[in-house]
Amino acid sequence: MSQQLSMWTCQYCGKDTSDVDYDYLHGYNHLGCALETEMKTKEDEFDHCVLCGVETIYKHNTHVDMRLGYIEGAGQLCPKCYEAGIYRNHILVPEWLVENYPNNQELGAKVRALYFESKK
Repeated sequence: MSQQLSMWTCQYCGKDTSDVDYDYLHGYNHLGCALETEMKTKEDEFDHCVLCGVETIYKHNTHVDMRLGYIEGAGQLCPKCYEAGIYRNHILVPEWLVENYPNNQELGAKVRALYFESKK
């Protein structure tokens, strides 16, 4: 019985969690305790560029209004990726093209044709 009770103890604050609603638990720990610990550990971590993965100069807890190269809905970019801006060599492949050509060879030929058409 004591082993079951010890299972229902928050590892962060040491308090009993057996009577806490499931929505407020993270495993057997208080959700608030787990989130607080996670935020403290991330305070000193630096964000990474969402495109190339390089570490940026901004810490995780730096507000987005105080950053250069932060794209809302996407994340932080490094200076190199941010400066590249619209000068990326990408093409947009319509979804219907992928759905109508299940054969990879045929799809590849259609994508290549789309690429050359976009260069005209």
